[in-house]
Amino acid sequence: MPVNTQSQEYLSKLKQWSTVRDCVEGQLAIQEGGVKYLPRLSGQTQAEYVAYQNRAVFFDGTSRTAEGLHGHIFAKDPVQAGKITNAIRKHLDNVDNAGTNIDEFASNITWDAIQTGFGGILVDHANVPEGLSKAEAEKYGGAFLIWYAAESIIKYRHSFLDGAKKLKLVILREDIEEENPEDEFETIVTEAYRVLAFDNNNRYYQRVFKKNKNKVNSTNEKFIPDEPVYPKMKDGKYFNFIPFYTCPGELPEKSMLLGLAFENIGHYQKTAEYENGLFLTSFATPIAVNMDAPTKKVKKTIKDKDGNEIIKEAIEPITQTMGGGVFKFFCQRNPDGTIAPDVDVKFLEFTGAGIGEILKALNGCLDRMAKLGIQAIGAEKKGVETAEVAKIHRASESGVLGAFARSMSSKITDAGRLMLKWNQIPDELAEAWSYQLNTDYNYSVLATQILAIMHTARQTDEIPRSVWFTALKKHGMVPESMTYDEFIKEIMTDNTRGHGTHGDTDDLDDDNSDTNNNRIGNRA
Repeated sequence: MPVNTQSQEYLSKLKQWSTVRDCVEGQLAIQEGGVKYLPRLSGQTQAEYVAYQNRAVFFDGTSRTAEGLHGHIFAKDPVQAGKITNAIRKHLDNVDNAGTNIDEFASNITWDAIQTGFGGILVDHANVPEGLSKAEAEKYGGAFLIWYAAESIIKYRHSFLDGAKKLKLVILREDIEEENPEDEFETIVTEAYRVLAFDNNNRYYQRVFKKNKNKVNSTNEKFIPDEPVYPKMKDGKYFNFIPFYTCPGELPEKSMLLGLAFENIGHYQKTAEYENGLFLTSFATPIAVNMDAPTKKVKKTIKDKDGNEIIKEAIEPITQTMGGGVFKFFCQRNPDGTIAPDVDVKFLEFTGAGIGEILKALNGCLDRMAKLGIQAIGAEKKGVETAEVAKIHRASESGVLGAFARSMSSKITDAGRLMLKWNQIPDELAEAWSYQLNTDYNYSVLATQILAIMHTARQTDEIPRSVWFTALKKHGMVPESMTYDEFIKEIMTDNTRGHGTHGDTDDLDDDNSDTNNNRIGNRA
């Protein structure tokens, strides 16, 4: 089994991770996903599918929610406890040997883990040749932290070592980028894997397997390992554990954003259906019933079975246009082949409530997306809380997001302590240090952020006025006793121009009119 063999658990989660990441990335990533996110309609040509796809709009609900979750965690500065000496501060100001301080590192890895619900921090040390003085050794750098995204952790295995459950094996994809000796402006990327494991004496070691570029036949190894490296602590002892901390938990967890991402994709698919419906019905199609399409004779050059070119006459239809439409011809023929006498030329127009039903489904998606975003932080409080209920509510620290932040804090603390010890910081100082992310989330701040997102969506015609009214009322922005009809009446009589980017007073006459639903935003 080659080193790059991915575990079944990894393969089962990979689709979830890519789905959330694409949704966070937005419109272009979703469009590049093609039929993965927008199935092709039956009978569509490639050109028709591309046009269908380009008309669809992807609402950035997942991305904005991820930003909101991350923003809540870092709305307050993380708290560091313990005596932070100059020596400790020096290492915390450069935790990755690339100039990243501990707060920046925590922010970056939290943003990544929010999307996938998994990742890992490796505590490693620069490989310093033996026999150097302390001053010379310091030039190589000391212990540092490396973050590995979920997609990089292709395999891991736990076992009971020294009476405790510990990691026994970790395989990390770690491609190596090197300069091309033949081209100063090009780099060469080599597929590589870092293996963290134990030898027969229960000593932790690392090996890096690089893809064999010179493989010429099946007997060659696909990956060639470097010599094993045995990291040692400051006292010269070998590690009896793998210094890799999976985050936020031991195993991959379902992303907080997964359900929202699925709703987001469903909304995207429905916008494609809605916009496609508008495209097909906004311009009436001219049709001719019981009339043959006009044709013309053309000469075509073809090859016979011997490859000789011959010229033949062929019949081709002549395209007939009217306005922006192309005539469609439909013929009903009698048994003797003659055309039925009822000739009719007219426009084919849409009737029925099909588009209106899609519109309702779009609204439902938006509502569920908002609820899922709120639930990731904590259940919405209903009515007036007593002091005791409020205390319990605050003690819960807002559910899922609070639990995530606490777990991330614990792993960052563990990794940071080991890094400090490995960098010659006395054990008692390193153990006293801790890192705590914010878990005190103000629901009113969340409400303001959600309203800001919905206000933008309203201004860009992406949600109807009724959904906007419901959100305002839910968050106490309009009187509790005010009805939707009263809200509309106030808008009509407030002596201002139409609201929204296009003005939407024209859609007040008939809430069920399909002609008034000619834009996603113009619906009451």
